[in-house]
Amino acid sequence: MMFQPSMKLIRKDFLDCDLTKFPAVAYLALMFLVSRMPFIGLGFSAFVNPTDQDVLAVVNSAYLLRYYHIYTVSRFPGSPFYETINSLLIGGGWIATNAATMIVSFIAVILFGKILNLLSIRNRSLLLITFVFSPVIWINSTITMDYMWSLAFSLLAFYLVLRGKYNYAGIAIAFAIGSRLTSVVLLIPLLYWMSYQKVETSKIYKFLGISILSSIIIFSPVLYTYGLGFLRYYPREILFNEVFYGITSQLLSIPATLVLFIALIVAREVPKNDSSFNLILLVLLIYALVFIYHPSKPAYLIPAVPWFLIALSKSLPRAAVIIICVLIILNGIISVDVQSSEGGIRFSYGSVLKNFEERKLSVSQSEEYMESLSEALKKG
Repeated sequence: MMFQPSMKLIRKDFLDCDLTKFPAVAYLALMFLVSRMPFIGLGFSAFVNPTDQDVLAVVNSAYLLRYYHIYTVSRFPGSPFYETINSLLIGGGWIATNAATMIVSFIAVILFGKILNLLSIRNRSLLLITFVFSPVIWINSTITMDYMWSLAFSLLAFYLVLRGKYNYAGIAIAFAIGSRLTSVVLLIPLLYWMSYQKVETSKIYKFLGISILSSIIIFSPVLYTYGLGFLRYYPREILFNEVFYGITSQLLSIPATLVLFIALIVAREVPKNDSSFNLILLVLLIYALVFIYHPSKPAYLIPAVPWFLIALSKSLPRAAVIIICVLIILNGIISVDVQSSEGGIRFSYGSVLKNFEERKLSVSQSEEYMESLSEALKKG
């Protein structure tokens, strides 16, 4: 008789508690900091696979802007807001740029937690912890890249729209677009939500106008330098084994995928007349289509991660959600490989620990690259 009430107490106090309020947020911040600090000093991560190879382009753009006052996009179509911020930080090397991404990533965590509260999502603390330790979030929250910056501003835009702060949301989504242009697709679900909530047409038009005008202002350095020619990109050769490895190691592991598939068949709970669920499905559909069009890096799916977790909690029983969340977290710590030739199972480091070990070996390369940039600066 004592066991059942105690389990209910655990579920209420842990799985559904608000981790964005004090003192829980202090423990969350400490947990986030301890898990990220070992990665901050491990170079620019550009010499590591599967960590993003575009980091050096970001560093080069920052150097040119900081020391030569020449703006160049790190890669088309450009990320002018992040490139400008990075130029202010690059003097501190990778410690400054990686740490800045870490801070912004924690802001994204808090914003996600606030959105969970506003939408009254069950399992909110479990989802937030899973978000923090999802391998793709963990890895990309400590590197010199714009993925988490764009996510933070897009979550801020959703949070402000849910709060009815539409003008501020327009500015927030513009900064998300200024960090990664692909964030422009999020205008669709934002406009859907405002329309569903029967927001005044004048407010919707004003939100859209602020979003477009602010985006143009943020992109003015790109427009000044390249004109409309910035609307291009240089696709690299896509190796589908790399795509498969990236997805299974940094997003959903094979065991988590199997549990999800079985749970959807056996115990799916379809929310009825749930506008927030439709909003979530719209975001996931958009990013699924974007990824199908150009299935390159798992980091491209980062904007969909928080919404996938919400959809998980809304669609499946609590037991299935717990199992999948635990498997997602473990995926960064331990990897399970089936050896077809030997007919056995081999356990190895998960993607986060592999990333840590590889980045330790790349510090000297990062130092050499920084020295080469300093030498070029002296000669210039």
